[in-house]
Amino acid sequence: MNTTTRAVVAVVCTAALVATAILGGSYLGLAAPLSGDVYDSVTPRGATQVDSPYGPASVWYDEQGVPHIEAENERALYFAVGYVQARDRLFQMDLQRRLVGGRLSEVVGNQTVESDRFYRSLDFEAAAEASWNSVRDTEVGPAIEAYSDGVNHYADAGALPPEYALLDAEFETWTPTDTLLVGKLISWRLSGSFADLRRSTAVSRLGPNASELYPAQLGHDVPIVRNSENSDAASFSPESVVGEAENGTTESVAGDFEALASWTDAYDKDPAFGSNNWVVSGEHTASGKPLLANDPHLSLTAPPVWYEMHLSTTEMDVRGAAFPGIPMVVIGRTADAAWGVTNVGGDFTDIYTYERRDGGYVYDGEVRAFETEAQTIEVADGEDVQITVRKSVHGAVIDRGGKTVGVAWPGFSATNESLGVYRLNHAESVADVRNALRIWDVPAQNFVAADRAGNTLYYPAGRYPLRVTDGEVVRGDTIFNGSQGEGEWLGYDPYGESSWDGFAPFESIPHVNDPSVLATANQRTIDDPDFYMGTSMTYADPYRGERIYDMLDEAAAEGGMTTEDMMRVQRDVRSVAAVGLSPYAVDDAAVRKMSPEAQSLASDLDGWDNRMRAESRAALVYRIWVDEFRNATFADEFDAAGLDESYYPGLYVLQTLDADATWYDDGTTRETAENRADIAALAMNRTAERIDREGWETYGDFNRLDIDHAFDRNFLNYPERPMDGSRYTVFNFRGSQSTQAGSSWRMVVDFSEEDKSVGVIPGGQRGVFWSDRYHDQLDEWAAGEYKPLTLDRPTGKPDIVFGGAQ
Repeated sequence: MNTTTRAVVAVVCTAALVATAILGGSYLGLAAPLSGDVYDSVTPRGATQVDSPYGPASVWYDEQGVPHIEAENERALYFAVGYVQARDRLFQMDLQRRLVGGRLSEVVGNQTVESDRFYRSLDFEAAAEASWNSVRDTEVGPAIEAYSDGVNHYADAGALPPEYALLDAEFETWTPTDTLLVGKLISWRLSGSFADLRRSTAVSRLGPNASELYPAQLGHDVPIVRNSENSDAASFSPESVVGEAENGTTESVAGDFEALASWTDAYDKDPAFGSNNWVVSGEHTASGKPLLANDPHLSLTAPPVWYEMHLSTTEMDVRGAAFPGIPMVVIGRTADAAWGVTNVGGDFTDIYTYERRDGGYVYDGEVRAFETEAQTIEVADGEDVQITVRKSVHGAVIDRGGKTVGVAWPGFSATNESLGVYRLNHAESVADVRNALRIWDVPAQNFVAADRAGNTLYYPAGRYPLRVTDGEVVRGDTIFNGSQGEGEWLGYDPYGESSWDGFAPFESIPHVNDPSVLATANQRTIDDPDFYMGTSMTYADPYRGERIYDMLDEAAAEGGMTTEDMMRVQRDVRSVAAVGLSPYAVDDAAVRKMSPEAQSLASDLDGWDNRMRAESRAALVYRIWVDEFRNATFADEFDAAGLDESYYPGLYVLQTLDADATWYDDGTTRETAENRADIAALAMNRTAERIDREGWETYGDFNRLDIDHAFDRNFLNYPERPMDGSRYTVFNFRGSQSTQAGSSWRMVVDFSEEDKSVGVIPGGQRGVFWSDRYHDQLDEWAAGEYKPLTLDRPTGKPDIVFGGAQ
């Protein structure tokens, strides 16, 4: 194939995103494209009559290309789901499983060998196989099998997307394990983390004072559960799970892990991946029924991360957003219940060092051999690469720069989240949602739920490890000495079936039954220091959470909240980060030290409403200044230590540094000791130079939506446009980056009689460029508009009819 095309695909496929390979079935055009209407009319996506081994099913497509699928039994339904997802997103699905299975190089070439090496080293495929063995005999097993058959039925019909020809690739049979493998990819990119490697490296190179940049907790007062006494968690003491214990600490293994940290950085969770959700009880709404809102912040891709669908049988009626490759609705609503999720910013990954001896490692007083497996990475247009996959008692083993570490993560074990999602799709009440969450393993998620009867719920469901060292439960924000038995997870069997005996019991996880108003935005869950869930390096800064609570509290005080109020909150672009940081830029002591050009820019911030609007000059000045302020504060120390800006602490740490903190002192100037005002002035001077150099006039000149197709052809890319919002606003968008992220699905569920539920995705349902459904929702999404999310299906004849023996 064309090596340039292969190289471009490689760049996209190795981006550090949960949807790295979610590229969809878009076509690299070799001729002038047809119009969408003409293409849809002359190029059907498959047969309108399809044989099914499971019985009848029908599919209606609505005006946005959302499939409404009805069947008499669930196997027939999920066969149809597999067929329909494959028609719209087959190439996207295939690249996902290749990415996480470590098989991208087979079609992309040697540019993705390191990606394949990483994913094979962590052996997600073995974890997916363990998970399939765990759930195959449960009620979700037949659903996944039928779904796989549907995917393969479409592929076997010979209607593969042209990407396969362009990459000289073949489609391989989709298996149930592949569906679980896609789930492992999503789970890892949301909850896997090598933050401990980065923290240890930073402290090792910068000195003990660096610890203040990575505090155990941020000093704000906006946790999810604003008063820990309101948590309905059962009384819990760690010793009840692990035996006699005290909440202890473990001395961090001192060491420089920069080589490992740099290698794993591309596969770590993206700090821009967050989400917002909230639930409001009927006591504050106009209808007397609850309202629920959710917008997960993931990568913005063409086609989108999510695939919307409506599934209906006599036992189930559910609509919402699914990940292509997974047959169930992940975020959505049924007739009587709804749920939304955000990522728990917890600590779910631990790192272990070992004493090496005789080619193995010391553990429990004896030398053990690593479990090893020789594997071959096949490379298109290149030489195959031989690797050895190693495992220890803790899980996967990776090495770089002379350092060998073990990696523990709950998702390496057999997990049941596929069964949990299946049960959520059948939920008729908050009680049903809660029961589904009892078996939820990874990724840990902040669930909010509501039902038509008026019940509400908050539950951060997932597996929370209790680390044990010498009989004491210890924090996880360290690197453990695995040879000395530090940080053990009791009841954990990597790549096997875990008992989870040494993990926090479900009832003891802090949660709230029937909250009145509760919002999550990836900030810390509670203020209770005795229940370790994560640190400032794993939780988000409090800005979005604070703004959501402020708006909801104000609306609740007025009463009569509606769907329109929920949409207004989701559209909000006021930056609480700017409220806290911009005063440093206009402080008199700083302004006096600025150039005239910089002083003019600083004056733009006087009286600014802190709203990140595309047409705002002040928003542009603030956004560039805060980048320069952060760099000017930390670059001298970090550059001298050989650490790039990915090691910088978050904005809240920067905001709360003392005005005379040593970090403000520029190490390149020996005669003076700079303070915050000096650095703020320097940053504004640089801001003036940068804005003049780039020719920017407003924030929208900098903050632009620019979603490219994998093959990087202009007419395949989504239309570029200026955007409101930022990473720190409720209306969430991270632009002007190599990997764009933001609200990947917006949803509001309304249980009133009128059912004004709404949703929208950033693009379109189809991965085919010439279709009118390629990016037909993009304008609505960018403008903060919505489309209906009811359970009504289109009238008239179905677009596809499945038939066959039951």
